[in-house]
Amino acid sequence: MHLINPTPTALVISSLLISGFFIQGCASNPTEQKHAWETYERFRVALEKNGLDTDYAPFFSAHAYQDIREASKEDRPYIKEMLAYPRYFSVTFEHYEKSIASGACLTLNGETLHGDIGSLSIKLLEEDGRLKMNDANLLYVDSKTDFIAQAKCPDETRI
Repeated sequence: MHLINPTPTALVISSLLISGFFIQGCASNPTEQKHAWETYERFRVALEKNGLDTDYAPFFSAHAYQDIREASKEDRPYIKEMLAYPRYFSVTFEHYEKSIASGACLTLNGETLHGDIGSLSIKLLEEDGRLKMNDANLLYVDSKTDFIAQAKCPDETRI
């Protein structure tokens, strides 16, 4: 058995090549360049500006948008209000996000308009070149010490 002892120059070149591939791989993944919090904020600002007249399609996956698309004209405002997740909290205390293979998950801790507190977990999928909400779960908690202290996908927070 022979062990190969590479020269210091060979080690440096190998390290640079590996680093270059790593950087290239990260830079070419479009999902990692988008941030779940920024997607949330864009939807929140759109809702502030346009209210329920906001077009939800740029913010919702085709699956999530199905409820709006299939709602009757009379029910659509109610459905849109229920799905306007940036309106769930009057105050957001903190947020966490993580990348997943298909997009990202975002968890926010906050207080509702009614004074309840909870953790909202949102799953955003990469669709049409951007992150779009696909699923969400609001978990009410008894105290701030019960907040979710890391990013979790909705299926990880359902009891």
